[in-house]
Amino acid sequence: MLVSNLIHRIWIIWATVIAVCTCVPVPCPQDTCTLPDNKDNQCRDLDAYLKCMKSLSKKCRGDIGYHSAITVSNSEFKRKCIGNEDFSRNNSGENSQMVPSTHNGPACPLLFDDKKPHRFCGLFGDPHLRTFDGRYQTCRIHGAWQVIENPFFSIMVTNDAILNSTTATAPTKLTVMLKAHKPECTPYKLYEAQGDLQLPDKFEDSTTSSGPASSPTVSLSWRSNDPNSANSETVIIRLSYISTIITVTRVGKYLSISAKLPDQLAQVFDQDKNVLCSTGCPTSEQIDIKQVTISELDRGLTLCHNSIGPTGHKLTDQYLDWCVFDMMTSHDEQFINASHAAYSDVLFFEPRSLFNRTVSVFEFNPDSTADANCTHKLNLFILTIIALYNFL
Repeated sequence: MLVSNLIHRIWIIWATVIAVCTCVPVPCPQDTCTLPDNKDNQCRDLDAYLKCMKSLSKKCRGDIGYHSAITVSNSEFKRKCIGNEDFSRNNSGENSQMVPSTHNGPACPLLFDDKKPHRFCGLFGDPHLRTFDGRYQTCRIHGAWQVIENPFFSIMVTNDAILNSTTATAPTKLTVMLKAHKPECTPYKLYEAQGDLQLPDKFEDSTTSSGPASSPTVSLSWRSNDPNSANSETVIIRLSYISTIITVTRVGKYLSISAKLPDQLAQVFDQDKNVLCSTGCPTSEQIDIKQVTISELDRGLTLCHNSIGPTGHKLTDQYLDWCVFDMMTSHDEQFINASHAAYSDVLFFEPRSLFNRTVSVFEFNPDSTADANCTHKLNLFILTIIALYNFL
């Protein structure tokens, strides 16, 4: 009897040790990446630091401190180095051009304070929408739809059916219209993008700015998101007089839009109109992604889980769910990159809205055979312990 009890204890200890070792992650070696305190070469150092951190993405997956450091550094890089002519010319290849202005009139008044609350909205993929008030929706919305509408600018998107899919649509055309506001701020400007063409690097009037050359009220810059491919690019439109940033991204043949603007301005819209960022998609156009017909779920989960974004990040939260959904409905791997582009915008504009949930809602689906998370492994070990105990 004593021997039998001793064997039971040994089996339990052995199984517990294996379970713990299987699920406890290896410490993230992010301390090997250092950020020198060199103000003269800050952009170059930030770029090198981000590349170093990106190389640790597999080892540091799931480490909150690592992802926080990536988020902060990426935000700092975008704020200080995007549009930095010397750095862009020598390092990133960013094709950003500013047309000198001869404007000598009165200064354009700043209508909103950068330090006061702002709101974020984004649209991408099949298509997926994050509204100004933080709702997450997946919609049909075939055809032309108003995304944002206010006294200063409007954004319109056109969604077309995806090839080889009977239900999925995605943004293929996008228009940003800047409304004329005081001669010293901006004239009327139009920016149009199509998914089957490279993003234009200037407005329709062939300019990239308005206002004084030293402190433009409107500026447009272009960048490549992948130096090895022409299939991923972003245009950033800054409207300083209303404290607004708009990004347009093309991945393959599909477009996405993100915008961050002052809280007061985000709340200016017509309640009787469908303005996606403000009112959300009409109920009749919304899709419950949990009710979709399961198709190649394990493939979608694997591809989305294993994918790495341009800054070394992994998809989490709703963006992971949307990636899996798009893979099941379209089977087009370009949507993985589109998910990462949208996720990068959230990291830049609204990182506090992320909860770092790394398990997709689809992994709880009973039809899934995926067995890649720790909970599954622990369940397996518990069953093993019970079986061994009963056997002995």
